[in-house]
Amino acid sequence: MHVRTLIGAAALVFAAGCLSERGKPPANKQVAAAGAPASTTTTKAPSGPPAMRAAAAPGSSLCEQASLKLAPGSVVAQVDGVDVKLEDLGEQLTQAENKALRTYCSEVARVRDAALENFVQQKVLTAAADKAGKPINEFVQERMEAAVPTPSDADIEAFYTARKSPDAPPLDQVRDQVVQAIKAEKSEEVFMTMLNELRATASIDKRLPDVRPPALELAATHSPWLGSSDAKVQVVEFSDFECPYCSRAADTLKQLKDKYADKPVQFVFRHFPLSFHPNARPAAEYAQCAHEQEKFWPLHDEIFAAQRELSTDKLKELATKVGLDQGKLDECLTRVGALVEADMKAAGEAGVGGTPSFYINGQTFDGNPSVAGLSEAIDAELARAKG
Repeated sequence: MHVRTLIGAAALVFAAGCLSERGKPPANKQVAAAGAPASTTTTKAPSGPPAMRAAAAPGSSLCEQASLKLAPGSVVAQVDGVDVKLEDLGEQLTQAENKALRTYCSEVARVRDAALENFVQQKVLTAAADKAGKPINEFVQERMEAAVPTPSDADIEAFYTARKSPDAPPLDQVRDQVVQAIKAEKSEEVFMTMLNELRATASIDKRLPDVRPPALELAATHSPWLGSSDAKVQVVEFSDFECPYCSRAADTLKQLKDKYADKPVQFVFRHFPLSFHPNARPAAEYAQCAHEQEKFWPLHDEIFAAQRELSTDKLKELATKVGLDQGKLDECLTRVGALVEADMKAAGEAGVGGTPSFYINGQTFDGNPSVAGLSEAIDAELARAKG
């Protein structure tokens, strides 16, 4: 039995995020003021996230040691008696190999960690159930039912309105699924709390070798950030201001920032406006300019709150609301597109295919982007940092 099956699954009415077309980054938009002379009144942006650690030396990770790379100059074929060397195949082959290697190492690490984690969970739950004199299914079920009440009509309406996908059926047709989704989300939080309590009383010493690919350096000097300046864990989010799932993620991150306020955890924001969200790119540029005036997070919150009406006039209104200097904003908007482009390029190189996308300590986060799901990954990295 897989322990996770005990808490059920969310309804399929709700999608995981906003996907870019064919999973690729949106086409780059030309900066409006490209080629314009640099302004002499440029506002200095706040410093970027402090560097966390030096990059791993080439070949130093177990993942890179697993590479099947060919030696430079290797002859891979002959055509009419003429040698074809590895270098003749082009740089795209190198890029494709590196991507394939990262995918392989990430997947090996994931399945090993999942198998070990499930075994550990099974052990601690079985021990607790035996102590209570009950079968494990009954023990977990009772804990879930005691802590997860049936949601009220107001809770159901609010959950459906905030999280429905654009093509979701009317609430009356999927009410049961919505109730199941609410209970599943709450159950996951209760389940993780229970597991953490049980694990705290057990002696657990994980010894799996770290075969993950080398960490990606994803924070940029222009990136807005919150949290510890001496972080052991860095959470990087690629987001789109017009994506409804990113709005939900923003609420999740608020809770995480409060939860880890006294921990060495850093939260970094980067832009990934999708091509089919016409207002996302302008919103990103306004937000990035707000960062230069040290008001990124207030405008970030205002933009997400007004997500369905992000016209230029609305963005100007929000900028005034958070107290941006209009002259500095106007000047910034003539050049800030390059910084948004840099974020989009970094997203493409990292393999981002939709929003929101999270990376924790330079590794792709593929779990449930809920408070419980992200907390589990952050806690694992904090434990890893302790050695």
